[in-house]
Amino acid sequence: MPEATVNAIRLKRVLLLLPVLVLVALVSSWFWGDSQQAKAALPSLTLETLDGKPYPLSASPGKTRLVELIYTRCPDVCPTTTFKMVQLQKRLTDAGVMGKNVEFLTITIDPQNDTADVLQRYADQLQIQTQGWTILRGDESTIQSVTRSLGFVARKSADGFISHTTSTYLVNANNEVIRTFGMGDDFNTDLIYQELVSKNKEGL
Repeated sequence: MPEATVNAIRLKRVLLLLPVLVLVALVSSWFWGDSQQAKAALPSLTLETLDGKPYPLSASPGKTRLVELIYTRCPDVCPTTTFKMVQLQKRLTDAGVMGKNVEFLTITIDPQNDTADVLQRYADQLQIQTQGWTILRGDESTIQSVTRSLGFVARKSADGFISHTTSTYLVNANNEVIRTFGMGDDFNTDLIYQELVSKNKEGL
């Protein structure tokens, strides 16, 4: 058989197999990502509330928690996400689960700049209500341990701007991340509301 014909047959086989290979790669990527996400959890560390009290991350038995990681100088996705969480908090309060079954955590990824006073101003500007919502900070090392445990990546530039993962985290009573959501425009308030209400009806 001429070499050109053999090469043509080989090329045809490769082209026929290509969609299958792509599908396998996508499924593997999905499975690996899901497996990695299943391992994510809040670490057993202690952060600090705005009034200086210690807050162990393992200290909310029986509650489902929605966790956002922000920094106050963030120009876009952080304040947008927090604002949407404020709206979500109102709906969950009306549903009777906020504070009782559901808790929000806001953790700064920029503790050097985000002092307790700075974070309090951020909370006041965005009208955060303290019922079931705790704002936390810690030293650089502790915060890095938190972000690493969640798979949240943050890189700070010389001008103070931080490029970071745009994910929020739904955490169950065992501190395990069971789902991630987006930030900013990708933070779907309706979807997250339904998820939180349904999970608590099921007894997460």
